[in-house]
Amino acid sequence: MFAMNHLKSFGLCALMLFASYASVALTPQHLLSDTATPIDLVSAIPVAFGDWLVDPNVAPVRPSPEQQETLDQTYDQIVSRTYKNSQGARIMLSVAYGSAQTRKMRAHRQEVCYAAQGFEIKGLRQDNILVTGTEIPMTRMVAVQRSRVEPVTYWFTIGDSLVRSYLDRQIVQLKYAFSGFVPDGYLFRVSSISSDTDTAFSDQISFSSELLRSMDRRLAEKLIGKAPI
Repeated sequence: MFAMNHLKSFGLCALMLFASYASVALTPQHLLSDTATPIDLVSAIPVAFGDWLVDPNVAPVRPSPEQQETLDQTYDQIVSRTYKNSQGARIMLSVAYGSAQTRKMRAHRQEVCYAAQGFEIKGLRQDNILVTGTEIPMTRMVAVQRSRVEPVTYWFTIGDSLVRSYLDRQIVQLKYAFSGFVPDGYLFRVSSISSDTDTAFSDQISFSSELLRSMDRRLAEKLIGKAPI
């Protein structure tokens, strides 16, 4: 059993090294984003849907200058909004798009970004959750800063693939590199201020499902693949 586990670990490491080397050795000449009509996030994401409406009185927390510089280098578009429903519940949304997901410029894990802004990260875990009929490999965590408790759910896509691990990203980038393309990618993140984390996570999935059904179908397909919306 030990030998088998050791062999599997060795094979996984070898695959990661090969994917990393190949993604560097291959130099794609074209952006995948140039092969499709651009999607404007501001207009593609509705300001009102179902029982939810953007709350103009709540401004997103501004990142530090260092974080903002990283965001500007990684993403071409970012939409950050806070939605409120008729019961007074609020959910914060951030959708970011980068036209060139390379090894040096690609979406960053949100636990790293939150920690860089002074948050303590608790309960970090990975879940596969059904959203509009698609099983999405998402990451969940609770970001804590003094009295602020913020459950967070997020996931990434690169090209037409949902990705979570470092190896996932390397393999997808390698696939596109062999075709001569640099893939684009999206970050989808929802969060809320609540100490009732289980309820918050459940509400975030319901919110996300309703939002995805209400937004521009092209964007929804980019965020979860071409499953029924």
